[in-house]
Amino acid sequence: MNHNAVVPLSVAMGFAILTSVGCSSRTSQPSKTEDGLDKVSLMLNWYPEAEHGGFYAAREHGIFEKYGLSVEIVAGGPNAPVAQELVTGRVQFAVGNADDVLLFNQQSANVVALMAPIQDTPRCILVREDSGVMSLDGLAGLTLQANEGRPFVDYMRSEGLLDNVNVVPYSGTVTGLVTDKSVAIQAYSFSEPLVAQQEGVATRKLMLAQAGFNPYASCLIATRSYLDEQDDVAERMTKACIEGWQQYLQDAEKSNRAILADNQHGMTLEALEFGATDLRGLCLPGEMDIKQVGKMSARRWQELVKQFQDLDLVDKSMKAEDVFDASFITSTSADTSAETAAETVVE
Repeated sequence: MNHNAVVPLSVAMGFAILTSVGCSSRTSQPSKTEDGLDKVSLMLNWYPEAEHGGFYAAREHGIFEKYGLSVEIVAGGPNAPVAQELVTGRVQFAVGNADDVLLFNQQSANVVALMAPIQDTPRCILVREDSGVMSLDGLAGLTLQANEGRPFVDYMRSEGLLDNVNVVPYSGTVTGLVTDKSVAIQAYSFSEPLVAQQEGVATRKLMLAQAGFNPYASCLIATRSYLDEQDDVAERMTKACIEGWQQYLQDAEKSNRAILADNQHGMTLEALEFGATDLRGLCLPGEMDIKQVGKMSARRWQELVKQFQDLDLVDKSMKAEDVFDASFITSTSADTSAETAAETVVE
């Protein structure tokens, strides 16, 4: 089952838990290994998959150790309690998409994104090639399997993309699509298309980014309090993760085998290879250089906050600077130029 099958992260569990544990996390000096490495935990927002490849690359290729870190990667799953684990201090870092970062902050979890490896969201609507549907504004008359309550559905509805579309709960599989060309499903570009292909059905990916909904994905996140109190650890973690993603995008084989060993939920090496290939274009869109992996811009975050405010998903008082901090992204490579560093903050 792919993470599209359920409401990801903590949304479905309700955020009342956050208020019960309080709005600040317990921060303390990290413990150390016998070799003097700082020990921290990184929680994933789903079972290990290609979207976590760069974090695994940092572990498998010794990059975390290079930065003085011993990192335990903690697998997530359906409704993974990412925000709760961060707020209570049980983990120091986690992986989350930009839209969830906003929702966490709306529910009093003061979480910030430190780097964003996936620049263009993999979120898409998947249709059969023989459906005749060529774009997101051509879904009228179809049945769309999608999880109501997710921001991308709210956005599509606000843009009129779901007019005359029968929206029903996502089944968690591609079965409806495979058996009926009038059915479309929510999907991630590096997951469901392969599954449908293996079922003998050719599909077309209608990317949400092209419709103007484009939150960063697989961001490294931490609480603001941890960032304030452990800025040195946060800086080293951010830079290590960036280098890990650079490694993964150039050679994913070793990392994919590690992911496969950690994922006991039907993952295959073929799916990971398919994912790694698809992710390269999402991590490095257009003419973006690999040295810029992980960059974030104030403009992108401002646009996302404004979209969520217009959809009444977050308060009008929320500001972009509340939810991201790009100060550790610059100078991650010895030959990173001043111009590239400047683009980290403002495009």
